[in-house]
Amino acid sequence: MFLINVKEALGYTHEDTLNSSYSLIQTLLTEYAYMWNERNSKDSDNEDDHGEFEWVELPDWDDPSKMNRVKMYKDVGSFFGSEKSL
Repeated sequence: MFLINVKEALGYTHEDTLNSSYSLIQTLLTEYAYMWNERNSKDSDNEDDHGEFEWVELPDWDDPSKMNRVKMYKDVGSFFGSEKSL
């Protein structure tokens, strides 16, 4: 699986991967993952399939001393069916 990931991410052949330094490849894959995560986070900063949201912290149900980060949506209409009653 490692050889396939390197091939898809960096374009190295199996022979190139096996002849390269493991730490160099690991660093390149880390940078590749960071680049994709940054690109994807810019597209959906405060909006997803259900609409705009903001992050809020609420106490955990099991341990009230801990806080959970959850999304608070501006409009919850997208969570319900699109059937309109006349």
